[in-house]
Amino acid sequence: MRASIVLVLWVLAVPVWGQPTQWGVDFSDAIIRRYQPNINTMTGKNWDHANSIILHGMEKIYVQTGDESYLKYIQSFVDDYVSTAGEVSGLKEELDGIHPGVLCLFLYQETGEERYRVAAQRMRDYLIGLIDAPSVFNKTPDGGYWHKNNDHYEQVMTVDGAYMANPFLVKYGRMFGDSRSIDVAVFQTLLIASHTFDISTHLPYHGWDYTKHHSWSHPITGTSTEVWSRSVGWFSMALVDMLEYLPDTHPDYARMMHLYQELVQGIVATQTDEGMWYQMMLKPNLVGNYLESSGTGMMLYALQKGKQSGWLANDCDWTIDRAWEALQGYIRVYSDGMPLITSFNPGMGIKDNAEEYVKVRPVDCPSERDHQHAHGYCAILMAASVMEF
Repeated sequence: MRASIVLVLWVLAVPVWGQPTQWGVDFSDAIIRRYQPNINTMTGKNWDHANSIILHGMEKIYVQTGDESYLKYIQSFVDDYVSTAGEVSGLKEELDGIHPGVLCLFLYQETGEERYRVAAQRMRDYLIGLIDAPSVFNKTPDGGYWHKNNDHYEQVMTVDGAYMANPFLVKYGRMFGDSRSIDVAVFQTLLIASHTFDISTHLPYHGWDYTKHHSWSHPITGTSTEVWSRSVGWFSMALVDMLEYLPDTHPDYARMMHLYQELVQGIVATQTDEGMWYQMMLKPNLVGNYLESSGTGMMLYALQKGKQSGWLANDCDWTIDRAWEALQGYIRVYSDGMPLITSFNPGMGIKDNAEEYVKVRPVDCPSERDHQHAHGYCAILMAASVMEF
């Protein structure tokens, strides 16, 4: 009987062109059922992007559905780290630890509770600093935040980091009239783009080393060697989420929009016939390369959001529709009868070359392994939030 039930569920999981889907709801419900009392049960990462990228996706499903269980689940995580006075525990000296700030902004909007505003302000001040409390975050000589304050990331910026901090800063600045936050976010984004964006491919390299001494950095440019699908996904989501709140009167608004539209050219040009994007986007024939679902979902979110916002021409429709159909083909049914997402790259940093990237093999979530990776959940929720409603 159990085998027949799973078979029926699997049949339902096969996408049909044009058929309405509710993967955003199905995955949100599954996450809540699987991980109690909150998402940290899955990751064990505490106040970190590993948790907040999933909940940020669930936030977007909540906005579309109004399902209070999603709001309560997000709040249950945040309240473990934000006190009634708005103090935030577990802060990390890395950009990945800034991302949960977006949840504080969301909860303040939804509940009006002052502690969430205070917590968001503390996150902002922790990163940017105050006159009597300077930022603990190291910067390159030209002013770019290191991705993490450790030897491994010494003088290193990544395009991933743009997503972890800058949309939060722009939204905070727009909500509370803080032009400094907006200016910092825009400066950091344009700075990493200036170092990593390849105008010939319209795509950014994964990272940049000011010293040009890291094993992966080019001795002249300092860039890493590869264009990695998920880093492009992070960067594309960062741009559309910043543009959503960036005033069109900002002096760098046009540059930000141009950067996004240039990036879209590179994304569209590297889509495969299957509708997905490869792990190594520029090397489809590389031995061991594979179609990767997290970068695909993130880029799909950025394309569709740009289309809905009127920032893209209609000739992106075919790219978007193919990507959504293809991504659904990577959804399966787990042993608990609920959906899982397959074929995404686990968490990792910059590698020396393409061969080292593809040595890290794709994973599923959930998985029978002890270690669970958040990126697949994040991508499918973000994509579903713009494709299903």
